[in-house]
Amino acid sequence: MNFQEQLQQIIQGIFSQNNQSRKQGEDRLAQLREAQPNEFVIQMLNLCRHEELKIRQFAPVYLRYSLSKFAPKSHKNIWNKLISETKETLKLRLFQCIEVENSQNVRNQLCDTIGEIGGSLYEDDNHNEWPNLLSTLWQMFLSSKNDIIECGFKIIGNLFMYSIDQFDKHQQDLHTLFVQGLASPQIKIKSSTMHALGNYIKYSLPAQYKIFQDLISNMMKSALEIIIQDLSLGEGIMEVFSDIVDSKPKFFRKQYNIFFNGIQAIFREPQIDIGVKRIGTETLLSLVEKFPGLFKFEKIYLMQLVEMIFFHMIQISPTISDEWMKPPEGFNDNVEQDEDCETTNFGMSSIDRLIESQGKKDMLPVLNPIVSELLRHQDWRYQHAAIMALSQVGEYIDQVADIKPTIDLILPMLNNSNPMIRYAVCHAIGQISDDMKPKFQDSYLHSIVPEFLNRLTIEDVPRVSSHILAALTNFVEGTEKGIEAYLPNLIQMSIKFLNTGISIEKENAISVIAATAESSKKHFIPYVNELLPLLFQIFTNHQTKQYRQLKGQVIETITLIASAVGEQVYLPYLQQTVQILIQIQTNNLEAIDPQKSYILSGWQRLALICPQQLAKYLGDVVPSLFQLIELVFNINSTDSSNEEELHTYDNEEAQVAIHTLSVFIQEMKQSFFPFVERCIKLIVPLSQFNSDSNIRSAACKCLVNLVKNVKETNNPQQLINGAKYFLGIILEAAFKEYDPIVIIEQINSIKEIIELVSQPFMTTEEVTELSDKVFKLLLESDRRKADNENLAKDEDVDEDEKNAIKEETETEENLHVKIAECIGALFKTHKEFVLPLYEIICNQILPKVLDQSKSPKMHQFGICLIDYMIEYLGFPYIQNKFMDLAQALSVYACDRVCYVRQVSVYGIGVMAINTPQELYMQVSQSLLKSLVESLKIQINQDDNERQFGLARDNSISALGKIIKSHPKSLGQDLIQGIETWLYLLPLQYDKQQAYIQHNLLAEFIIQDGDLFVNGKSENALQILKIIANCYKSKWSTAQIDSKLISALRILEQLDSVKVHLQEVFKKLSSEDQKKLLEIPK
Repeated sequence: MNFQEQLQQIIQGIFSQNNQSRKQGEDRLAQLREAQPNEFVIQMLNLCRHEELKIRQFAPVYLRYSLSKFAPKSHKNIWNKLISETKETLKLRLFQCIEVENSQNVRNQLCDTIGEIGGSLYEDDNHNEWPNLLSTLWQMFLSSKNDIIECGFKIIGNLFMYSIDQFDKHQQDLHTLFVQGLASPQIKIKSSTMHALGNYIKYSLPAQYKIFQDLISNMMKSALEIIIQDLSLGEGIMEVFSDIVDSKPKFFRKQYNIFFNGIQAIFREPQIDIGVKRIGTETLLSLVEKFPGLFKFEKIYLMQLVEMIFFHMIQISPTISDEWMKPPEGFNDNVEQDEDCETTNFGMSSIDRLIESQGKKDMLPVLNPIVSELLRHQDWRYQHAAIMALSQVGEYIDQVADIKPTIDLILPMLNNSNPMIRYAVCHAIGQISDDMKPKFQDSYLHSIVPEFLNRLTIEDVPRVSSHILAALTNFVEGTEKGIEAYLPNLIQMSIKFLNTGISIEKENAISVIAATAESSKKHFIPYVNELLPLLFQIFTNHQTKQYRQLKGQVIETITLIASAVGEQVYLPYLQQTVQILIQIQTNNLEAIDPQKSYILSGWQRLALICPQQLAKYLGDVVPSLFQLIELVFNINSTDSSNEEELHTYDNEEAQVAIHTLSVFIQEMKQSFFPFVERCIKLIVPLSQFNSDSNIRSAACKCLVNLVKNVKETNNPQQLINGAKYFLGIILEAAFKEYDPIVIIEQINSIKEIIELVSQPFMTTEEVTELSDKVFKLLLESDRRKADNENLAKDEDVDEDEKNAIKEETETEENLHVKIAECIGALFKTHKEFVLPLYEIICNQILPKVLDQSKSPKMHQFGICLIDYMIEYLGFPYIQNKFMDLAQALSVYACDRVCYVRQVSVYGIGVMAINTPQELYMQVSQSLLKSLVESLKIQINQDDNERQFGLARDNSISALGKIIKSHPKSLGQDLIQGIETWLYLLPLQYDKQQAYIQHNLLAEFIIQDGDLFVNGKSENALQILKIIANCYKSKWSTAQIDSKLISALRILEQLDSVKVHLQEVFKKLSSEDQKKLLEIPK
């Protein structure tokens, strides 16, 4: 058997339906490719001309996989193993195959192969292993055969994907080529031109695609012609527009009116398929989202887009099927949507996106008249579309009074003869209940609930009754008070549907019970003994697959009842609940199974409600819980390597799973310790879980909680080993992370672990290695920040993009601040090991970030580092930099930005506490002057009130710390300083500083009350006001309260106070008087 015959035989095996035969064939083919690369390529080229179509389709694809650096990693690139003769033969014969091939599909495969291999062989003009590719390609456009010209565009479109820069010298030629292609009378040539042009735009930079923006009008005209003549090609053309708007929306920005009108022209053509029109509608919607500011003044376009959306929403069947009215058992409205439901949901989602993008002030006036007109239409489908659209507006309305006209209009339609109208009313009220809770419930409790309950007594369409129950659930969930008036009716109605309803009615009846329990809490206790046995019975009576959703919701309801009524009431039912959960989670749950999320959430609630009681069952619970979590993430735990394989997963389910782990670690404490090792194996791969940033963040938090768990065992060495291991895991994840928000969480986790150990547990080398890695993250963040700043300067960047860039930059700066906190934790715990780190910060980082031209966040970052140095390193560490650090604090203590001012004045306070007197006196006057100036700063309209208050509290606190630590620095102004400080108390924003200052006041009065009263009755009055405001408040502690009592009694006995005490007391407010009289003697 010769080589070609071997190849044919192997390829036939690959076509086999038998998995083993196919795998053997793939392995054998790969072996031949490796062993005889030149012969392999030549014979595969021969197979590109084989008489059997399947082989001709296979051969070019396999050649592409074998010779491209862009091929899947499972294929080895053998290009460099080929001799020059084979390479040249390949280049020639691929084009020859196109010339003689009759199959469109095979020609497309050959074009893909040429394009990808050609792109793979090009690095730049000096490194191009297929230098004559473009000249060969230009010849194709001169061919008299339309098929060859079409292939030319397909090849060039593929080349744009892989090596677009090689066309920089040919932009004018490309422009001419695209003009000719779009003008071709051949629809397929027009189509391939559009795809090629779309790829160029998609993979180019703005400076590259700018020359082609004058072709937008040609593109829209060609698109209309293609779509009218060939539906299958038309869908592809609309996808081209969609891809451009997603990836390079600015291409259309300057001529958005031409693009919008072009899509509108396509939409208006009656013969064009609704699916194609929908792609166009979605594309315009995306464009509006990309440039919201552009369309705020183009109401006509917004109105046209809304009309297009409603056009889709009314494209539902005019007749209502029996299956819709009474779905089969196990039906899930969210999963098994028919085409009509999917169309309606598309419309609602689009309306929501429009309001979100344009804002309610601009969008609701556009939407309202169209909705009103639809509601007046005789066709029920128009009314249905309008009501479903109204369900989206609650989220954007602040006052309940503003939604009243809508409720007054649709609530009577709950009794409409058309079940889909009744369904839509339920949907709208349910959504509004969720969006406007609890204000909506406060106003409509006594109208909506009775109306729904009454309708349930006569409703004869199960789909509608189940939706009434779902709407009731939403309404009750948002009810904060008063639902107990309807408890008997709600529970009895729910029991009725549990006993007699079909599955969707049972499911939503159970949800009503859960919502009622959550809302009524202790009022629900009398119903527990009646309902829980009924709910447990459902597991016995509903064993088949279609009731998985039902059983999942029962788990949710049982555990929500437990949360509502408390541990003691629920305890008799705990063992049965645990047994049911274990039974279900060990009973071969499928990969897609709604019970998984409900079980995981159920365990969370039980762990939070009765952790000590649940701990008794951990040996039975946790192993199967781990198996369930492995199933959720599809982790191959049997793999002998440490790199567990993570596959597709359900996003929401995965987040519930990782949160369940976190809750168990936190709540079970020492009881969970036997499972820590297995838990680590689960969490570590999730710290680099590519598919979801939330999972990566949550995994880091779990690792921190595991350190807390280990700390509970009081085994110092085990704690240190665990901390070092987890720090390594988190740092490794941080270096592979691309989302700055996740890196912030990772750095925070590192900080928390260092603080948890709370003692030096790393060597100087280990601290240096850790800080070096953190600084690399800092430098990488700096690079991203610089890229953003350069991007913002681009003349093509609009306001919306600038705002997005600004947000990204702020995230990077928040990461800097978090890194400063992490360094602070190192200073606090490893003072003797951070000298190299200290030197780098002083000599390389602070001069850069404290430059006046840097942003406020960078100033905050730098000042935070100074604060940590002063507070945790102190003297003699900072002695050689002392004057520079004091100067920086002095300058930024008067900064207009609140958070910069806050960290600066905090630093002045800690400098006062930690600096020897002789040194402090050298800087005392400049620091005091800056502190006084900081207190003169008034809040302005741009300031956040709380942030301003925090800054001011820290200024006041710093003054108090100076009075305590260095009173001599105030000289003759000591009394004035004391009185200034006194009249600025109490603190009301920063709780920690409030504790320090209110404690300080009490100590001052106890030590030398006369100094602070200074013979002035008004000073005594101020001190009494402070004590009255602080005592037993959130600004004090039990220990401080005790000192305040002592201070009050000493104050009352001072000679300078006793004489005027009654008179002073009368000047207090009645509230302050009452508070002081309640203080024990």
